[in-house]
Amino acid sequence: MGLNLLFLGVLLLPWASALLVALFPKPLFSISLSAVFSVAALYFCTTASVDFKIAYPWFNLGGQQLNLSFWANASAQLVLGLVAIVSFCVQLFSKSYLKEDPSIGRYYLYFHLFVGSMTLLLLTDSILVFYGAWELVGACSYLLISFWHQKTAAIQAAKKAFLINRLGDIALLFGLIALGLHFNTWQFSAMHGIAPALIGITIIAGGMAKSAQFPLMSWLPDAMEGPTPASALIHAATMVAAGVFVGVRVFDITGPETHLFMGIIGAISFLTGAVFAIFQNDIKKTLAYSTISQLGLMWMGMGSDASLFHLLTHGIFKAGLFLAAGAVIHTVHSQSLNDMGGLRKKAPIAAWGYLIFGAGLMGLPLTGGFYSKENIAGYLYTSGHVELLVVLALGMVLTSFYISRQFYLIFMGPVKEGSPNKDFSLETPIRLLIIASFFIWISWNPIEIHDSALLERFEVTIYHIPSFWLYITAATWVLGMAGAYLTRNWIPAGNYQLLPGLWPSLFRFIRWKSRSAQVFETQFIDRFVNGIAALQVIIAHLSAWFDRHIIDGIFVGGSASISAGTGKILSRWQSAKVQSYWAMIIVTFALFLLYALFIK
Repeated sequence: MGLNLLFLGVLLLPWASALLVALFPKPLFSISLSAVFSVAALYFCTTASVDFKIAYPWFNLGGQQLNLSFWANASAQLVLGLVAIVSFCVQLFSKSYLKEDPSIGRYYLYFHLFVGSMTLLLLTDSILVFYGAWELVGACSYLLISFWHQKTAAIQAAKKAFLINRLGDIALLFGLIALGLHFNTWQFSAMHGIAPALIGITIIAGGMAKSAQFPLMSWLPDAMEGPTPASALIHAATMVAAGVFVGVRVFDITGPETHLFMGIIGAISFLTGAVFAIFQNDIKKTLAYSTISQLGLMWMGMGSDASLFHLLTHGIFKAGLFLAAGAVIHTVHSQSLNDMGGLRKKAPIAAWGYLIFGAGLMGLPLTGGFYSKENIAGYLYTSGHVELLVVLALGMVLTSFYISRQFYLIFMGPVKEGSPNKDFSLETPIRLLIIASFFIWISWNPIEIHDSALLERFEVTIYHIPSFWLYITAATWVLGMAGAYLTRNWIPAGNYQLLPGLWPSLFRFIRWKSRSAQVFETQFIDRFVNGIAALQVIIAHLSAWFDRHIIDGIFVGGSASISAGTGKILSRWQSAKVQSYWAMIIVTFALFLLYALFIK
């Protein structure tokens, strides 16, 4: 019973916190509530069984009882632990980063609502509740992206994110309904067997927008218009990982076709995101494209335990990169690489953090990122998708290149003139994430996962790969860092976007098609529709005239006049006068005599 109450506390506390913060919008109060949630969530994850289930009666539908059911399996508990750690660090960071913002109370309100929505998404067993939580996560993302609503760019970015995510949401809705009808149940835990490939692909397609995967990836770089701490939580560690989590959720009930589709989309996104991370001069947009790339790497894991493992390590080091970037932005009051350089002396903790988090992104030993990347390589090798290993190796070269060059441009080289030497209290959460990024939490062996209590607790499968892959991995580090050294002083002129940068001819074609469609619509479709409407008005007037003058005037009115005249004439015969009746009899008798004589 105690564990059930603890579960309900973890599930409901963020929602209660949002209400309390709305009434008492104080940063320390909000951080305290977040700390309570994080401790409770981590305690639950370490004490509950890996197949924890609980259900409450909900309502009847068509004679079928639907329960409000929850399923905290191993994967859900692992991601919940990630949410607990990152959300607390981000809240702590936000206190200093947004201390001068007059709307910080509203920010914390949105923050708790998001954590509550994400927690519900992770722990629910009901398809219906899962989709509701999925939409709530998107709505909270919209609110946080548009937090600085006085900025036009923030409003436009929020609208873009919301609309693009609707495409994925529609696909997911149809996929989940089809999944429930196929298995004749609305609970994930009660589904056994393999769903048809079309259903699985539809569900995975639903996660493409949420994870900003190709081709629905353009919203995530624009979402950097929101506060940097919100980007650390939502657009690096949690919300965008929901697309990966839905793949993990249905991995056991989907077939190889669905897994391959997920892997191909991930491979394209992994390379595309890495390429575009190179051509950004905005520190946050670089990390946004890096997130797209790393999420693509998780998708290459096809929803297996390898994807789940990298989701955990990536959430730690990418949240750390965003917070370190926030500390840099707080120092120089700019997001442009042109205004940075030599900041290792002005922001030493941010520099160390960026170095360690970047090492995790590259997959260097002594970091958790090394284990998770190698585990994905092992999964691809053992599952027979060796061709994707080539994509992985190429993407690792690009990753090492862009993060090494960015580190140099920000923290090395000469100090830019005019960079203020500020004293800020943003270091504690960065330090916590630095500690969480090291290998010792996973395995004491820095080269190979060996007797990992963490992974055994959450039943994460370890995939091994031949030793030759370590040489390839080392080569990717060398090539990437060498390329970064050779181009260390090059800063892109602007922030290149997906379509106009990667496929200029395709972008021009789409733009021409859009303009042509607009001309066709305004000059032909609209005129045709307006002509039909005018014709309908004319026909309506003619019908009214015909009804009024022909139908009512001639047919209805004429017959009524004839009937009235005939009745008036016949009514004179019924006068009730005896002399009139005798006169009629005499006339009638006279006519009869004339007729008889005429016949003779």
